Amino acid sequence: MLNRAAITDDSEAASFKCHIDGPEVVIGESSYCGLKIHTAANLHKDCIGLIRALKLPATPSALDLGAGAGAFSRRLMDNGFRVTAVEFDANRFKAETDCHEYDLNQDFGNRFLKRFDLVVAIEIVEHLSNPRHFIHNCLEALKKDGYLLITSPNVESWLSRIIFLRRGRFLWFDESDYDNYGHIMPIFSWQIEQICSELGARLIRIEHSRGRLTAKLGNKLMQILKNKLTYMSALYPLMTGRKRGEVNIYLIQK
Repeated sequence: MLNRAAITDDSEAASFKCHIDGPEVVIGESSYCGLKIHTAANLHKDCIGLIRALKLPATPSALDLGAGAGAFSRRLMDNGFRVTAVEFDANRFKAETDCHEYDLNQDFGNRFLKRFDLVVAIEIVEHLSNPRHFIHNCLEALKKDGYLLITSPNVESWLSRIIFLRRGRFLWFDESDYDNYGHIMPIFSWQIEQICSELGARLIRIEHSRGRLTAKLGNKLMQILKNKLTYMSALYPLMTGRKRGEVNIYLIQK
C-alpha cells in the first residue's frame, strides 16, 4: 500500500508569490567525472541521495537504463555499486563498466544473466511508448524486494498547469520537445501508482527535484504572472496534488 504521508506535498500553505519573486534556480552540475549529464539541474544528486538511504546489501548490484555517457553509472560505482548499463547507442557510453545496447521499447527484463538490487531509469520513461510495459520489464530485472527508481517531468506542477491553461500543452511536452528531445509520453503520478498496483509492486515514495520552476517561465510569461500576481496568489493554494518540482522521482519496491 502506498504511504500517502510520504508523498504529500509539504508546501500547501506556501504562497505563490515566493515562486515568482524568489531567486532564480542555481545552475546544476553539467558533468560528473568528465561525463556529460543530460538532466534537470542537480537531479542526479537528488537521486543518489535517495539511493544512499536504502537498505541494500554490501556491494549491491545496479542496472542503469538509458545511461547516456555514463555519468550516473559512474556515480553509482563511486558509491559502491556493481553497475551494468543499458544505452540505445552503446558508443555514447564512456564509464568503465559493461554496457548493453538494447531498445527499451522492447522486452529487456529477462535478457540479463543475473537480477539486480537496484534498477535506475533517470529521465527515460517519457521517451518510451508504453510506461506500463517498461516498468514491468524493470521489475522483471530486479531481485525480490529490490528497488526501482525512475524519474519523469512533473506535468502536475503549478507551472505546467498554467502553461496548459494558456497553450493546451504541458511543461516539457509541446511540439518542440517532441521533435528536439523525444518527449512523447507525459506521465502523471496517479498513473505510476496505478501501474505499480496492477503489477504487484509497492510505490513507497515520491519526491521532486529541488530547482525553482521560475527558471522555466521565460521573460514573457514571467511578466504576465507578475502583472496578475494577486490572482495567481489566490489560485496557487487551490491547486492540489504534486504541484512543486520540475521532475518527479518515484521509488518503487518489487
